[in-house]
Amino acid sequence: MAQYDKWLDGVKEALRSINMPFDDWQSRWRFDFRREFDAGSKANDAAMKANRFWWREQNRVLKQDCRNVSDCWLPRGHQGPCQPISMPRYERGDYVKAEFAGEGGMPGEWMWVRVSRCDEEKQLVFGALDNEPVNDYAGRVKLGTELAISYDKVREHRKPTEFAKH
Repeated sequence: MAQYDKWLDGVKEALRSINMPFDDWQSRWRFDFRREFDAGSKANDAAMKANRFWWREQNRVLKQDCRNVSDCWLPRGHQGPCQPISMPRYERGDYVKAEFAGEGGMPGEWMWVRVSRCDEEKQLVFGALDNEPVNDYAGRVKLGTELAISYDKVREHRKPTEFAKH
């Protein structure tokens, strides 16, 4: 429980930094912080998701909720594209290192995939293979191959800016 409490303190601090007192909003509209913690969300990311959730709930009560997309937290008549409460775990341009099983007695390998999109509901990330496989995979998998990867096969996640230039 101590880990969760420490994480929740980080959430509260992040919410204070944007003038959204945790107790004021959580007492009105309960956000499932435990689920975010269990899913491995960073405290700051959970705070921003709660912020969007609370704004959507407030807009609903005021009958000013966006009618274009059910998960949009912006008020009715907003400018620009709708913004869902739940941001995708992996964004276009991100990189994930995915585990591939070995074939024909060869060991498996981990390879980088450049993300084009993801499906949170199905827990899939879509993208193009960004390195040459060591294994042959019967010629089906090579640099640039478009793939669908299950979230449970992702071993590492990086933003493009996290790769150092040499």
